[in-house]
Amino acid sequence: MQGLPVDVERRPIYIPKERGIKVADLQGRSESALLSSYHKEDCLRWAKKYGIEIRLKELEEFGRWVKRWEKIKFGREELPARAYYAACGTGKEHLLDAAFFRSTYIDLLDVNDESVIRKVANGIGLNGDRILELIYGEAAKQAAVAALAEYEKFGCPGVPTWVVEGERFWGKDRVDWVAEKVKQLCNTSVTKTVLCAK
Repeated sequence: MQGLPVDVERRPIYIPKERGIKVADLQGRSESALLSSYHKEDCLRWAKKYGIEIRLKELEEFGRWVKRWEKIKFGREELPARAYYAACGTGKEHLLDAAFFRSTYIDLLDVNDESVIRKVANGIGLNGDRILELIYGEAAKQAAVAALAEYEKFGCPGVPTWVVEGERFWGKDRVDWVAEKVKQLCNTSVTKTVLCAK
């Protein structure tokens, strides 16, 4: 939303362990191997179009990560979501969000690992040990739970979902549509908040 007079409120979510591992599991649906392979192909095509650096894990590596996630205390992406909420108010929460993206989709690190959380937080000038301490606190936990509840309240079909004035835009290929919606609102002299579940 660069260049547009809006506030983007990020709402990182997680997948509770009892719901599964994939975002599709969170939604109570399944995803075939063909659909998964198409999504991977489409992500790479989208990233190339917009000049976004990205690397995706191979299926075998993802399988190894899934086995590791089954043994951890938290749900998938719960640690980075809590870390984001723990960092809110520092002025570095958006840097942390971007650093988590880089760690996951370029460096292929598992952000569900505390050592990765610490490293990423330290790397942007936050105190990684303090962020980890806050992750276990009630405030970060409740913020993550509230974000998931908001995701479900808006009926988000997946991630990322952008919500503008109650209208949902799902998927990376809908960002242009979000920008158009915001421009329309700006033409009516209304500045709005854009929510993003990711």
